[in-house]
Amino acid sequence: MISTLMGNNRRAVAGAAIVCAAVAGIALMLTNSRLGVYILLDHFGNDENGLVTGPASGPIELSEFATAVAAYELPAQIDQPSGMTYLEADRAFAIVTDQAELFVVSEDFTTVRSATALAGGLLLTRQGLMEAAASIDGDRVAVSGETGRIDVWRKGAGPGYSPEMTIEPSPQTMIGLSGYAGLGEFSGIAHNPETGEYYVSSDETLTIAVVDATGGFVRNLTFEDDLRGRLKPGRSLSEYELSGLDYADGRVFAVSEAYNTLFIIDPERGLERTLGIENGGQISAIAIRDGTAYLPLDHNHVDPRPPLLTLALD
Repeated sequence: MISTLMGNNRRAVAGAAIVCAAVAGIALMLTNSRLGVYILLDHFGNDENGLVTGPASGPIELSEFATAVAAYELPAQIDQPSGMTYLEADRAFAIVTDQAELFVVSEDFTTVRSATALAGGLLLTRQGLMEAAASIDGDRVAVSGETGRIDVWRKGAGPGYSPEMTIEPSPQTMIGLSGYAGLGEFSGIAHNPETGEYYVSSDETLTIAVVDATGGFVRNLTFEDDLRGRLKPGRSLSEYELSGLDYADGRVFAVSEAYNTLFIIDPERGLERTLGIENGGQISAIAIRDGTAYLPLDHNHVDPRPPLLTLALD
């Protein structure tokens, strides 16, 4: 009788251990794999992706359009690109992903030169953390996103980057972007090497804030007034959601994912050009090189991998 009870207890303990191991395995799959995170955040969760449609459907009347071309396939390691910048000294592109990774790839996108993890922990806690990248100089790249700060990473002697410093934008920056104080997040970042200033954007407004090298709020770029005269009845400029910024040739380039529209802005004189992007998609970032805009597309984990688009600006 006693031996029978002991045998039953052992089987019960073994069964409980198997159940616990199975539950732990499922939990790990859901929180630390791309498929699991997709299931939690997108399939069953609140997918925050907004409406993506053609530029002619946007809130302003456009007179200039250009067609994007599917030009490159990204290396297989790079999934869900969210930020991008060109590294002139290396003749390469730096790409940030939704998984908080920083890749440096050759300018023909055939070779991954380095890969750096920008954050640790479970994939669930890293997914969507980083949304933007900006080249500072030949050795440093700034990244930002849901953290609401600017992290500067420096290229080391070997492949990859190491954290150098963190810049905490002042509360006035978020007030300038959104009209209220609080924890903010940035969808785009660009750096002006002549002034040392950063340009930052949110995916909730059309506003672009200028931040100095210490994080202090300087001003907002003034270009929204130039658009109001072309606003369609009953529409609002807030419908645009900026998903990426870049600075090149003395201009700020801001791209809207929602209506695939590119705004080219002189930081001192205001809006110069508004360009509707035909044949676009979920444009997640923008990088400018030699008069061409490079436009990565976001996608869900289960969707086919989209190509990298290019857009001639001349």
